[in-house]
Amino acid sequence: MRPRPSTAGYKSFVGVDLHKCTVTLFAVDPFGEKIDMLKISTKSVEKIEAWLKKLPRPCWLAVETCPFVEWFIDRYRGQVEQFDIADATELSNRRGKRRKNDPNDAQDIAKRLARGECPLGYIADPQVAQLRKLGRHWRALSRTLSRSKHAMKSLLHAANLNGPKFDAAGAHRWILGFGDLLQPVQHQAFCNYLDMISLVERQREQLRRQIAFASRSPQFRATEQRLQSVPGIGEIWSLIIAAEIGPFDRFPNSDALEFWAGMTADLKESAGRTQSGNITKAGSTTLRWALCQAAITLCKSDPAQEKIRQRLIRRIGKPKANVAMGRRLLRILYAMIRDQKPYERKEKSDRTAAANAAKAKRKSQKTTQTEKAA
Repeated sequence: MRPRPSTAGYKSFVGVDLHKCTVTLFAVDPFGEKIDMLKISTKSVEKIEAWLKKLPRPCWLAVETCPFVEWFIDRYRGQVEQFDIADATELSNRRGKRRKNDPNDAQDIAKRLARGECPLGYIADPQVAQLRKLGRHWRALSRTLSRSKHAMKSLLHAANLNGPKFDAAGAHRWILGFGDLLQPVQHQAFCNYLDMISLVERQREQLRRQIAFASRSPQFRATEQRLQSVPGIGEIWSLIIAAEIGPFDRFPNSDALEFWAGMTADLKESAGRTQSGNITKAGSTTLRWALCQAAITLCKSDPAQEKIRQRLIRRIGKPKANVAMGRRLLRILYAMIRDQKPYERKEKSDRTAAANAAKAKRKSQKTTQTEKAA
């Protein structure tokens, strides 16, 4: 939650409970008395705008956060003097035993606004919101590309064949040279996936240029330079992380940022026993994806981080270990921005040399055991 402005001078306060098909607006005066209420379809945007114009001015509006609140913010931010987003989790904790329905929820937000007690969240400015959309579109294309490549690998495994490097150019060369080894149906499916990969790679390249152009903004330049000092965080991921988080200083500490990102464990306590569950996943999915992917790449360059990851893998398994490393990376990034320091690079690990040394050690041990047995 962020510090809220004073309620002095406002003549109407509007609480909004938004759903996919309906929206409920409840307006009160500074004393908490009802002015008007409107429950209407979300498609009737002109009627909502006309209803807002009839309210006493200046007007302060707060809408409860939900996954589809973006259109409401874009449409009505300029229709009122003050527009905010209400923290749904904190409102739920403060609800008590009152009956939950749409009018009551909207009325509760409006009255809390009038009393100065409504928990408010962060609304990104239009430029940051646009960058978030670019980053989320990049993730969607990346997931489509990954699924297509996995499907192609499955086809080759089913035919007991060694496949090419799974980019459009390598797969195209392979299908021209060895496509006759596939059955007709497999050949057709492979070509269809190849078309999808070619299309997505072309779209991603266009999107990459858009993101690179957007990253030149002075608003993110200093933050991106520090983020890119971390091995594994390039131009794309630095912009995604910076846009999804926004100003780092709006979080009092790294624990608050970790909780906001949905990367903290969901603790369940009963009869004096505390059980740690999965992460809450309350924040941005795109942010968690970028952090976990960047953390895996970081571990390949930083021996200290890889050592921690391997220890976690032995204890909790690879998927949970990767999430834990993403959470660790988030805390590191917060400390870097807070202290205005770049990442301290460790000596890059030589994974090939380490693998060869381990192989030689196992061979030596096997030879010793054979000699003892003889």
